[in-house]
This record gives sequence, C-alpha cells and structure tokens, in this order.
Amino acid sequence: MYSQIDLAMKTLLNLKNLYAAFGMMLILVSCEPNEDHVAETDITATNAMATITPADLEGEWRLSAMNTDTVVDLNSDGVFNSNILLETDCFADMGVVFSPGGNMTTTNAKLDFKSGVSNNDFECLSGRTDTGLWDVENQNEEERLIITMTIDGDTHTHKRVLERTTNTFAFEIHKLESQQYYGNPDGTDAQDVTVLSLEYTRVN
Repeated sequence: MYSQIDLAMKTLLNLKNLYAAFGMMLILVSCEPNEDHVAETDITATNAMATITPADLEGEWRLSAMNTDTVVDLNSDGVFNSNILLETDCFADMGVVFSPGGNMTTTNAKLDFKSGVSNNDFECLSGRTDTGLWDVENQNEEERLIITMTIDGDTHTHKRVLERTTNTFAFEIHKLESQQYYGNPDGTDAQDVTVLSLEYTRVN
C-alpha cells in the first residue's frame, strides 16, 4: 500500500518524466521555433521597457514559478495550487546562468514517478547541469530567447517568446510539449493541464 504522499505523487499525472530542466524544455520537443504569441496585455507591458539586448539577461537566474493552467495537489495536503513550486521543493535549486559572450549553464531537476524496482516509487532527481549557447532577438514586437544545446549528441536551436519585467522573464510550454515531461495524465487531476509557464527571477 502506498503512503499518502506516494498516492498524491502518482495522482499528479503519472508524471513519468516531468522534466523541468530549463534547457530540455527549450529544445527537446521539436526543431521548429515556438511561434506562440504573448497575450496583448503582456506585449504592452514588455514594450514599455527598452528593446531587449543580451545585457538585459546576462547573469544568474533562479526558477521562481512553474505554473499550470489547472490547479494540482502534489503533497496531498488538501490545498491545490497552480504553482508546482508550492507543492514540492524538487525544483528549489533550478536555474540558469547567461554568461557574456553567449555561453550558458543550466541547473536542472526532474520528477520521476516511475522509479524503484517496481516502477512505483517517487523520486526527485536534481543537480544535473547542461551547457549551451544563447542570444536574444526582437521580432514582430516580440522578445525572443534563442537557445542552442546538444543533448545526447543531438543539437537543436529553439526560440521562446518572453514575458519580461525588470527582474523576471517567463515563457510557456504547451500541451504537446508538456506531455514530454509529465507522461500520461489521464485519470488524474492534471489531465486537463494544457500549459506550463516557467518564470525565472534574477539572482545577480
């Protein structure tokens, strides 16, 4: 019989591979750039600042929110949240460093709901790092982060539309991409999740 936490963990999606890894989320799904548009209100807020340059993102950033469009209860405390970081500390150390000159390093985490001998155990895998190249661009009144990484011998370049404030940036991962990271959610309280939004806050 599973403990309450084990059952709660399995209830959130049968998350076989919830990769919250920053680099993986940017590049593994397809070789085509994400053309999704930022909402009109977000574009207005973004354009209120100066046009983005690499200097605006240089430095260290820490994951500050991982929002779903459907509330979930990972820790089985009866409180449902749209921000997964309020449900688990697995991603507490996840972040990215954008270095001058175009190099980047990411610290990643993963929720594995199919670990153990019987594939029924929950495990948080953290501390993995990946490296790659980064740049930014302004196109059609949108600010985009461009990431190039090599994972398992395959190199991909992806673009993500940014929602940005002075000290934060965020981008969305949609349903087809999300399923790459949390498996088959059918029959769970997360089966209707269609969007994950990752927000990063500047550390220095």
